[in-house]
Amino acid sequence: MAPPSSFPALHVVQPTQDHHCTIIALHGRGSNGPEFAEELFEDKSSSHLTLAEHFPHCKWIFPSSQKRHSTVFQEEMDEWFDIYSLTDPSTQEELQIEGLRDSIKHILDIINKEVELVPPGNIVLLGISQGCATAIHALLAGQYRLGGFIGIAGWMPFRKQIVDLAGCHDDGASLSKFYADTLGLTGARQSNACQSNPQQNNVIPALLSHCADDDVVDVELGHQIRDALMSPGLDINVTYKEFVSGGHWIPGPDGFDSIVEFLRCRTLIR
Repeated sequence: MAPPSSFPALHVVQPTQDHHCTIIALHGRGSNGPEFAEELFEDKSSSHLTLAEHFPHCKWIFPSSQKRHSTVFQEEMDEWFDIYSLTDPSTQEELQIEGLRDSIKHILDIINKEVELVPPGNIVLLGISQGCATAIHALLAGQYRLGGFIGIAGWMPFRKQIVDLAGCHDDGASLSKFYADTLGLTGARQSNACQSNPQQNNVIPALLSHCADDDVVDVELGHQIRDALMSPGLDINVTYKEFVSGGHWIPGPDGFDSIVEFLRCRTLIR
């Protein structure tokens, strides 16, 4: 298996005005950073603007996953981690550990570099499908309180474990131990007392969206990640948007309008 250092080069879309904020956007399985960027910026909001046009002060970083062996498809493919079943993601969860560990470390490295340029509260993690599944653990395991999280058509690995540990009321110690013992992410997660941005009041805003007709990731998995992130011990303020149609994507322009509104009203992104 390729080491974590062998991730492909980042695809970066620079801001067209002064750099005030950064969005790190993770693609789904079978895609890559440049492809996701092209698709994301093809669609427009009801204002007939792309996301990049709405936020000219924002840098967009599109990482690419490594190629990994898929147990189900028995071939190498672009994926953040291996998975046995999307019908029940908890089946053979041990297959997910190696890829999740490497991918989360990669995303945390990107965040560590960006906080040298902008405050943590001006950084947002975004992910679609398996990219959402990876990004949510990077959010929870990381040492910084970021400005927000956007999850599209996603689901959550190790959901039951996270929900149980969030209820321990031990200021995140049990979650830290989980990430250290299970994923080898030592010394990452900060306690609630170590907030990086006082204006956030320790609560991270999150926007989750899912289409009821998604035939790749069932909408019930979207309900599950919504309910999991609302666990009191995680300190995440969840906004959930469900759309009647749109498949395994962002239904435009309504879906893009919700992202624009979230970034403008719930975070420091301008």
